[in-house]
Amino acid sequence: MSDVEQVPALAAVEAAVLAVPGVAEVYRARPTLQSTVAAVRHATEAARVVLDGDVLRVVIGTDGVLPAPQVARAVHHAVLAQCAEHGLTLARVDVRIARVG
Repeated sequence: MSDVEQVPALAAVEAAVLAVPGVAEVYRARPTLQSTVAAVRHATEAARVVLDGDVLRVVIGTDGVLPAPQVARAVHHAVLAQCAEHGLTLARVDVRIARVG
């Protein structure tokens, strides 16, 4: 999948993450050189969800109502479902929790 084709897929992944109960915010994951170059090359805004090769990284803040590990697992499942729907094959999904409550 080309960088241009990834933009709608990453937007859908970000929307799915925000829809997970307990997620209050999605923060910008640390972009890699590859994802930064792709954003510049295609004049797109750098996504908060970063796909680097076959590894997807997402950083969330939780609302504090649900346990953070439970929210992280739900985000992981939502990311995998959206990626499968958009034809993205991942080796790993990294979910970091930057803020609780």
